[in-house]
Amino acid sequence: MATLSDHGLYSLVLLLSPTAPATLPATMGHQAHAAFLDAIRAVDPALSAALHAEGAAVRPFTVSPLLGAGRPADGRLALAPEREYALRCTILDGVVYEGFMARFLRSEERPVIRLGRAELLVKEVRVTPGSHPWAGYTSWARLAAEARPEPLVTLAFTSPTAFSFGQRRWGKQVVVLPEPRLVFGSLVRTWNALAPAALRIDAQALRAYLEENAVLTHIDHLRTEMLQFQEAPQLGFLGQVTFGFMDDDQGIRCQLNALADFAFYAGVGMKTAMGMGQCRRVGRSASVLEG
Repeated sequence: MATLSDHGLYSLVLLLSPTAPATLPATMGHQAHAAFLDAIRAVDPALSAALHAEGAAVRPFTVSPLLGAGRPADGRLALAPEREYALRCTILDGVVYEGFMARFLRSEERPVIRLGRAELLVKEVRVTPGSHPWAGYTSWARLAAEARPEPLVTLAFTSPTAFSFGQRRWGKQVVVLPEPRLVFGSLVRTWNALAPAALRIDAQALRAYLEENAVLTHIDHLRTEMLQFQEAPQLGFLGQVTFGFMDDDQGIRCQLNALADFAFYAGVGMKTAMGMGQCRRVGRSASVLEG
């Protein structure tokens, strides 16, 4: 009998309440990243260390900004004990999922997470589809099997998104536009790094199709937002974008539709493990992430 850990792709929403009034920096992705690794470390220090290792091209998890905290004032978020907040984590590996959940299934303690100096009680962890607009789970095989060759795909980018091309002589090269080759190139890179070998996609053929046949057909509320990370500020774009796939190649269209659904779990672009690149398909999953 299949268990939840057999699915392979998970989106968990942690419902949180502060144990005391607290403030956080508006860009708290590095703190959420640390909280995720701390949760794993409490159960499996070796796994946490492996996830934290420098130089990993793709990490099998993402974290969101803190949801429900409202707009920052003077670059800070104010948290109140009587309010409920949420933090979303996605996990793209069954072993990591089991390690993370083990931290919150211990009956001898009321689990907390720490975001900087703020301590937040974990009231509930939701993963069942329908329990929260951003909770759910699926499998790689199901995403591939259920994909249809739809010619239009709409994605909502709900936290700042950008694409890094590494260090240049003049600095770091970053692109902050939702170009099809960048969006789906990011998704196929993550898919091929983590999916079962039998389900991997021919990335070269996909890129060639995108260069010749993918267009932007509609853009809603596209804007940029600056995040103040510890090491440097980072600009990203948000908004809703519809991509059109003009050539009627049924196989590649199915792959692009599978990747569009995969965006809910994988995120898009750089620093997805620090709150950037939160994304979901609109139409099949039309809820909007609200901070």
